[in-house]
Amino acid sequence: MKYKNLQSLVVGFATLCLMAIAVSPAQAALQVDITKSSDSAIPIAIVPFGSSQGQQMPVDVAQIASNDLASTGLFKIFPRGNMLAKPSSPDQVNYDNWRTQHVDNLVVGSASPNGQGGYKITFNLLDAAQGQSVASYQLNAGPNQLRQAGHTIANLLYQRFTGKKGYFLSRIAYVTVTGSSADKRQFRLVVSDYDGSHPSTVYSSQDPIMSPAWSPDGKKLAYVAFNVYKGVSSVRVQDLATGKVRTIASGSGVNGAPAWSPDGNRIALTKSQNGDSNIYVYNLSTGQMQQLTHSSSIDTEAAWSPDGQKIAFTSDRGGKPQIYEMSSHGGQVQRLTYDGQSNQRPDFSPDGKLLAMVQQSANGFRIAVMNLANNNVRVVSDGPLDDSPAFAPNGQAILYATQGSSNSLATVSVDGKAKSTLSQAGEVREPAWGPLGY
Repeated sequence: MKYKNLQSLVVGFATLCLMAIAVSPAQAALQVDITKSSDSAIPIAIVPFGSSQGQQMPVDVAQIASNDLASTGLFKIFPRGNMLAKPSSPDQVNYDNWRTQHVDNLVVGSASPNGQGGYKITFNLLDAAQGQSVASYQLNAGPNQLRQAGHTIANLLYQRFTGKKGYFLSRIAYVTVTGSSADKRQFRLVVSDYDGSHPSTVYSSQDPIMSPAWSPDGKKLAYVAFNVYKGVSSVRVQDLATGKVRTIASGSGVNGAPAWSPDGNRIALTKSQNGDSNIYVYNLSTGQMQQLTHSSSIDTEAAWSPDGQKIAFTSDRGGKPQIYEMSSHGGQVQRLTYDGQSNQRPDFSPDGKLLAMVQQSANGFRIAVMNLANNNVRVVSDGPLDDSPAFAPNGQAILYATQGSSNSLATVSVDGKAKSTLSQAGEVREPAWGPLGY
């Protein structure tokens, strides 16, 4: 989508090309629960959108936008039940009513048929204190694109307030585990919207599935599949539109931890030969495999820097797992982490300035964020068993797996001030966050 920035932003939603995924329905959607909001959360009221013909839209786009913003912990959503009125245009707003309820920011909007079977949605962001419109927006949505329209509204508002692109049209991948006994356990690789809605199973097996990784264009997933009976692990690349699978590494021993290069042409992975686990890079065009590390220790969990010049990875070459860095072509290795008892599972932020990791301390395993400019480390999750950090595509939040009373996914802002959980029946693990989606 392209934004045409005049006084109003026009989003050509009807031209949005939504990717088809060759999948089967998953069992259940993740449920989002806001567990902690920022102390400086932005107060905002999003009024239910009206209709020019008095007909209720089949999807409540205003509620979707509200849920999106609330899930970040950066916005404090004014409850609908407390609204004294529900205007749908700026000329219907009584600003005094909103000021008495301490509402600083107000969103009002409406929808009407666009003559093409879809809807034209118009909405305004209002400054209640000043009693005026700050920005107006218009977008077109096809008949089956209203949920995406709600996410787009949230993206526009998020960017207006934070200066960063929203991630509400992105998708996530994760692994679910159901079944109480070994012979009944079922592993599923699932792709869903960022908030867990519209889940679809990409691959399922009675054997473990691990380490999903998105291609930079969001069209493919790499992951690790096991055949326990044969004692074989495989790194696979699956096209989400066709379901076609390509195996790039397979055999006994370790074949795991795939990570895409930023250009999408190479995949870093871990292979073991002669008992040693090292980092390799597979060229998807030539089919050639290049060994980057040559250590008798365990080198694994590679992560590419956004410019493609460096690879961070986990190694126990110093005694306990720590994060090291090298050129993406191999060569000299530099240790990055020293805090805590151990550090592992690195993930670069999209701008390359931060590194997320799992840090072990006396409080268990928690998600930490390192500022690569000064090596300062901030612990952002509560533990005691947190794993698999993955940055949001705008770099403002981190998705991770957490174990406790329930095994679920969670998101946390990079400063640790805002948290939410995504859970369902059974275990949810191994999350990966895809690209922006627009």
